[in-house]
Amino acid sequence: MAASRVEGLLRVVQFQLRNLSLRPLLCSKLHTSALQPATFSVTRAIWGKTPAEIEEEKGIPEPPRETIYHVRREIKGSPTKFNAVAKQIRGLQIEEAIKQMTFSPKRPAEIIKQVILEAQDKAQKEHDIEDKMHLWVAQSYASKGPYIKRMRYHARGRYGVMHIKYCHYFVVLKEGIARPRNKKRRRRHMSELELVQRHPRHIRNSLSWW
Repeated sequence: MAASRVEGLLRVVQFQLRNLSLRPLLCSKLHTSALQPATFSVTRAIWGKTPAEIEEEKGIPEPPRETIYHVRREIKGSPTKFNAVAKQIRGLQIEEAIKQMTFSPKRPAEIIKQVILEAQDKAQKEHDIEDKMHLWVAQSYASKGPYIKRMRYHARGRYGVMHIKYCHYFVVLKEGIARPRNKKRRRRHMSELELVQRHPRHIRNSLSWW
């Protein structure tokens, strides 16, 4: 009786292991740590661990970074035109963002520059940041504000609707150095090692539909 019970338990375990081998997504549930992926990665085997994972393994705690939120509300202007200028400084260091807005011929650039300088002063006064240039623009965008309707007079006693647009401008500064922007690596820019390790875009004489 005991032998048959043990045999039944072994069959159940074998069935569960077979399901885990067929489903790699379930294997990831066995590992709670992100440093030990369940699936095998060729890229990880070639290049090794990332600097962030190495620092995490060492156990060096990174000090929390300050985040500064600032907004100016009810600015007369279209949010579409403000966003066209605001997106130019996303991800830039604060010094570079001020330069871009100083030499920009657009009308919203002067207002955006004022808001950035106000946020910079706020970082020093309220968040006790010593170096005001050690900041970067994490978010920069404008949203729709109140719209005022007025009459626009036309000929022959007719009229139309005139919209006076307002918007709100938001900026988020973070302490530290700006993250480098992702650059698409072209084939002509790659080294000989990268060309060898590069995954083939097309497989010759392949029957695959892609």
